[in-house]
Amino acid sequence: MNVKHLTFIALIVQFHFAVAAEPVQADRMVNARYTTEQCALPCQASAVKQMQWWLMREEHQVEIRQLSHTGEAAHYSSLWQKKPAGQYHYSYLMHDERRAIDYTDVDLKLLAIKTDAEFWQLKNQLISDAELASLRLDPTPQAMQYGYGVEKYSGSLSNGIQAQVWWLPALKLPARVVYLYPQHQVSIQLQALESEGIFAQPKGAAPHTSWATLSQYQHVDYADLGDMEHNPSEMQWLSKAHGAPGLHAHAH
Repeated sequence: MNVKHLTFIALIVQFHFAVAAEPVQADRMVNARYTTEQCALPCQASAVKQMQWWLMREEHQVEIRQLSHTGEAAHYSSLWQKKPAGQYHYSYLMHDERRAIDYTDVDLKLLAIKTDAEFWQLKNQLISDAELASLRLDPTPQAMQYGYGVEKYSGSLSNGIQAQVWWLPALKLPARVVYLYPQHQVSIQLQALESEGIFAQPKGAAPHTSWATLSQYQHVDYADLGDMEHNPSEMQWLSKAHGAPGLHAHAH
């Protein structure tokens, strides 16, 4: 797992709730707010880089949206969907512009974005089943979090990175992850949770993009972006799509 992937991920203030909860599958509704912290070793508080973000998961889709330092939702988000035939679809959502750039499975392959079962697990549960299986399960009982049992794993991943994972098996999400690289450390911790029956902050706090909202956005196919590069009115909004995959391929 590389640093670029980890910039999508984040860190947790622990809460302990004595609430009985139903097991949740990895494709059921969960909204989880994380904080990611990264620092050069040895870590110094003044040099820590921090980012907050939401993972908002529903059946066959997951939306990722960053937060500002003041807690406001970013003006963009990433929406991944898994189609019934097993294909993957991506949309780069521009909320202020009320636009979406849509990528088909073919577009993603042309951009060398690997889409397979492990890729999907990394998107909707942050850690793949294979990665978790490569780590050692600590037999020491762990304190419950949000009413869910916690399992602790540690060891070395296939790329040699040392990892510690506090895992919520019922949610198929981590409560906390620490990655140790040769020269830096990345920590991910859960800050807040909304799941079926459990709300660690006011219900609806997650900046989820509803289908009703999305249907009102103007959608543009990634394959059509090249036709817009000489249209000043189109380039005005397109120039703001800094995080859209492959956008540089259409810029001159």
